[in-house]
Amino acid sequence: MSDILITTIGELVYFSIDDQLQRVKNAEIYIKDGHLKSFGHKNIVSENVIGNPDLIDAGGGLVTPGFVDCHTHLVFAGTRADEFWRRLSGETYQDIARKGGGILSTVRATRDASRKELTLLARRRLDEMLKYGTTVVEAKSGYGLTTEDELRLLEVIRDASADHPVRVIPTFLGAHAIPQEFRTDREGYINLICDEMLPAAAGQGIAKFCDVFCDDGAFTVNEMERIFIRASELGFGLRAHLNEFANFGGVRVACELGAVSIDHLTKSTEEDAKTIKEAGCVAVLLPGTTFFLGESEYADARMFIDEGCRVAIATDFNPGSSMCFNIQAIISLSAVYLRMTPEEILRAVTVNPAYSLGIEDEFLWREGTPARINIWNVQTLDEIVYPLGGNNMKHIIIGDRLFNSL
Repeated sequence: MSDILITTIGELVYFSIDDQLQRVKNAEIYIKDGHLKSFGHKNIVSENVIGNPDLIDAGGGLVTPGFVDCHTHLVFAGTRADEFWRRLSGETYQDIARKGGGILSTVRATRDASRKELTLLARRRLDEMLKYGTTVVEAKSGYGLTTEDELRLLEVIRDASADHPVRVIPTFLGAHAIPQEFRTDREGYINLICDEMLPAAAGQGIAKFCDVFCDDGAFTVNEMERIFIRASELGFGLRAHLNEFANFGGVRVACELGAVSIDHLTKSTEEDAKTIKEAGCVAVLLPGTTFFLGESEYADARMFIDEGCRVAIATDFNPGSSMCFNIQAIISLSAVYLRMTPEEILRAVTVNPAYSLGIEDEFLWREGTPARINIWNVQTLDEIVYPLGGNNMKHIIIGDRLFNSL
């Protein structure tokens, strides 16, 4: 497409350059060369339109920024559907992992898959995410657990997203689990991560962040600290899986080391919330994981919000604990189980996750902001969680390209 003018908007909701939520009726958006040129009340926008842009009729629908899904495990092969039913029969996530299932099951399938197969799978998943309004995705490695396989997964992430409209930001997650071949030598695997994997990933120049799964049955706080210190030395930003199943005090350590996001946080305290707030870190909550695992204790979103933390929500798309790439479903869960308001939810799927990825300037709207826009089938922000179970998106605009959601 050429330049674009979006008309007949029911309600325009966005975050201004000073990070304030704005709600505008009778609005229009003018996009020039793939960037926002003018937006707001239609009388103001009409004065800035040049020539004859392509018209997109929003049909009275809500218009918002595109979504940012800041915690996904995009690249994997195989299925763990059997584990889903085993959990419903009473086994826990940790029980299954101790018996050789869980992450290690996916590692085996992913190692066996060809690079071409993994790339096609990742690309198809990005296509589906886009249909639901996701325009930026953070994607982790973590299902290789050898230097060669972890680098291969990062290359798959790069290749799958090379010419895809969804922007993908890669994260190295070699510290996802202890692989079978190191089951009696944890120290040896930590050495491998610090002395070989991380330097190799840094040399590859693809991954922006390093993540560690620090929890019951995963890595210890001391192991996370050692990995994060090495990752920081090599120039990686830090993200952490913490407090999903147990609280071992890792939030303080991760924040002291400069983590930009702490994710999961189900088993968290007010002290954790204060620490995250003081560190300027983003609390990333993953209600889809709690729901998919059939558990009842969700992260206390109100505690984090009331403390003044930046709160994001994400899908945690992965084959074992959240087989969901529809962030609209996560929006609904966040309203029902996290008791978040529509305004808080929109912030949690746009500008706040953008802060965790270092791209907040691309979601605080001003003239020149890259166009990432969702046009909904509902009319106002208050309705975003009301139609349950379907795809409530009509169109997605990224740059100067229009995508239909169905």
